[in-house]
Order: sequence, then C-alpha cells, then structure tokens
Amino acid sequence: MGQHDSRSLRNLLRRGAFNHARDFLARGSRPYAFVPLPLELFWSALLPLDLAVIILLSCGCRRTGLTLAAAIMLVDVTANSHAVCSYGWDVGAALQLQTLFLGFVLGSLPFLWPRGLGRPFRNA
Repeated sequence: MGQHDSRSLRNLLRRGAFNHARDFLARGSRPYAFVPLPLELFWSALLPLDLAVIILLSCGCRRTGLTLAAAIMLVDVTANSHAVCSYGWDVGAALQLQTLFLGFVLGSLPFLWPRGLGRPFRNA
C-alpha cells in the first residue's frame, strides 16, 4: 500500500486540527475553560495530538499514526459521551459525527495497516 492510502484519514484529521486551532484563536489560550479541568486539558491537547497523527502518517510512520489516531478517537468519544451523560450538555450532531469518524478510523485500520515487517513470525 502506498503513502496515499491514508490521505482521507489525514484530511479529516486536518479538519479536526483546524477546528481546535480556530477555538484557540477565537477564545485564547484556554478555549475550553468552561468545562471541568480534565476535559479542558484533554480537549486542549487534541490540537497537538491531531497534528502529531498527521505528521506520523505523512512521514510514513503508519502503525504509530494509526494507533494514535484510534486511541485519540476512542478517548474523545468516551470523554464527550461522559460529558453529555454527566452534565446533560446538548452537543447536537457533533457527538454522532465523532462516533461516525471513530467507526471510520477503526474500520480503516485493517486496510491501512502496513503488511510485512513487524508482523508476528509464524512457523510454517
């Protein structure tokens, strides 16, 4: 599989990074100060985390990038679901779209995961 196979994932992550960057530009250094501190720290970390995944995938570190992308989305959907259930926040379609993206990331893993080196050795 070539480098272009993860293009859709990188483009969607760029969109997420852009949204987080826009929050920082619009609201300053603590754009999520209105939420409890653990959520604020996590949501603030999403910008550099998204950028890290984009860089890893662009540099050919596909396994690390895909693993980090899946972990970020799992924690993001879990944290946002917790916020909705615990605080009764109405986030509209945002949580459903994030859950859909999580499904896209997880569903893409078998197709984007590099074959060859790094696979367990099997005796024939």
